[in-house]
Amino acid sequence: MSEPNLDPLQLLRQRWELASVLNFFHAFEPLIKAELRLSAEEIEAALISPNDDLARLHIALLKGIPPAIKNVKEPNFWITATSKKLAPWWQWVAEGENPLKPENGKEITTYAQLNPVTRLLILKAVCELRGEQEDVLRYITDELKMGRPIMNFRKENIGSNRKGFIFWYDGDSDLGYRLYREEVKIEFKPNWNRKGRLTKPKMIFQWETIATNLEEFREISEKLMSSEDINEAAIGKRLKVEILPIVEALHKKRERKHKRQQKEAMVLDGFCNSIRFPRRCRECRPVSYNYDDYDQRINEAINLAENLKKDVNLHEGLATGALQSHSATSSKVDPDSDFTNPDSDSGEKRVTIRGGPKVTCSQNLNLPVVLRRSKRNAHTSNPMGYQREGKPEAKKRLRQRPVVNTDYISDSEADLCNYHEIRISDTESD
Repeated sequence: MSEPNLDPLQLLRQRWELASVLNFFHAFEPLIKAELRLSAEEIEAALISPNDDLARLHIALLKGIPPAIKNVKEPNFWITATSKKLAPWWQWVAEGENPLKPENGKEITTYAQLNPVTRLLILKAVCELRGEQEDVLRYITDELKMGRPIMNFRKENIGSNRKGFIFWYDGDSDLGYRLYREEVKIEFKPNWNRKGRLTKPKMIFQWETIATNLEEFREISEKLMSSEDINEAAIGKRLKVEILPIVEALHKKRERKHKRQQKEAMVLDGFCNSIRFPRRCRECRPVSYNYDDYDQRINEAINLAENLKKDVNLHEGLATGALQSHSATSSKVDPDSDFTNPDSDSGEKRVTIRGGPKVTCSQNLNLPVVLRRSKRNAHTSNPMGYQREGKPEAKKRLRQRPVVNTDYISDSEADLCNYHEIRISDTESD
């Protein structure tokens, strides 16, 4: 019997059923195909405080036990399914009275009130029922035919000492590695009613988990190696040579994983803080969820859109008027005229384009006497595409002869006069 003053974790580690459950998931993980990736510590924590990991364990096992599970979308459906499937098989897969009987939904409350050891016994019974299915027997047969050792399905102890303690070792890289010690006691009680004859001997098993991590494995191996018992010394040497390097490798792997998770958590926490910080400093307007405020917000948005539209239309109108006034006073091509008209009443100046037609420009443009071609369009002598009749293309000149008392205009004004060097004949001086 377990001592009542022990905590739930110690009570679980004193049960051989826990070692049996861990061994079942280690041996038949390829058949279950649930990809649980749970450690022994996580399974212990789930048995003490039921969580999603405990539900995943039961669901993975129940899927291989006919009939198929129904109502899988209901919360805690796996508890009801477990109670229904264990009811007819409990006496074959477990001992004592069934603690989880179907009660039309009340079994969920009953399971929540059970102690961790009873939950362990239920999980062990589900594993036994899963192991009785045909696919498990077929899997074992196929693996043995392929040359897999029988000890993968039937564990063997690693030795015993003079006191009758038997040592067991089991685990993998997912569950972790553990060392157990089993003590078997045989009690004989005399039957005084039948002339002192002895009754049938009673066997008492005591189970204990003595190593679950690297430090405990090192401590127990050193202790056994220094023992005067030859068998214990041999067990300690085997632990140090064969098992301890495997446990050290797993320990380093878990340390790297833990550091990586801590780093990811720090990065995520910093990212979340960087997002939350500006929101705390942001001034938020009070929100009122009624129709008057909603209509007011809509009207404000409509008025704002209309004002923006009026401003855009006004700017477009001004731009259109400026372009029309500019086109009215711009240069006009007169290909039939070869001379300037000094008697023009419109106040216009006749402009002669060297090597091209004559252009009429307004006096309001305040054009200088001589304009030079823009360097941006130096590659063409006629960038605006004037068609000349009967005259060949002007010869390209790299440099024009300077003219006395001349000014130069900007590129934007030169564009109005065809980027050519022109000469303005002042009608007043003529």
